Amino acid sequence: MKSENKILKIINEELKSLETEIDTHALLRLEQRLDLMSNNGDITQRENDIIRKNLDNIISHNFDPNISYGIFLGSFIPNPKSKLYTNANKFNPGISFYEIKSDRDELLKDSTGDEFWAIVRKNRIKTVMLRKRLQRASAHKDRMDDGGLGVDKVIPNFDNYLQQQTDAKQQQKEPEKQQEKVINIKGVLWKIDDINKRLSKKNNPNTFVSFDDVLDYPDWNDNTKEQILNILAG
Repeated sequence: MKSENKILKIINEELKSLETEIDTHALLRLEQRLDLMSNNGDITQRENDIIRKNLDNIISHNFDPNISYGIFLGSFIPNPKSKLYTNANKFNPGISFYEIKSDRDELLKDSTGDEFWAIVRKNRIKTVMLRKRLQRASAHKDRMDDGGLGVDKVIPNFDNYLQQQTDAKQQQKEPEKQQEKVINIKGVLWKIDDINKRLSKKNNPNTFVSFDDVLDYPDWNDNTKEQILNILAG
């Protein structure tokens, strides 16, 4: 079991080295912050799990380096007993938030709010911050513009975003449906099957003639056979 865990750890480390970049020290500090908030009852275990799941998904995703992203990680209900709890809200004095003060070298930015958001630029997580729920509608705006994030793309639900990416890739992989080619031979419709190299009756697919056997098919005269071969050659 220990050997299997070690192998999985090595695989995960190799994968992360190829995916969205994040400083190891900064990630550790962020995880420690979430652990502390969870242990102190600042956020519930479910809220913590959702934030971590979205953060892990971001780290394991390869973003377009030419696009900047603002990604919602998760929300929580501020606990009045928390040391992070603050009533400092001049715009909405009836609503309370958390306030986090962070060291300069930490990924987690000084911020106030009841939601966690991540900023990804050039395929690298640059910042994780608290934001206010009421700012979500303005997330797409420029920075300093009514709570805007100043990013190219806002992702309010990362699960939906991943599903859209998966669907788009699947559509690209699916081969284009071959356009059905049908010819009329002496009043009978025959379908041209380029893949299997044969002609088959449209109303009776079990009756078919391979391309190589067109000249030998007894029901067609020489003129008809020549026309069919010209169509197949075209």
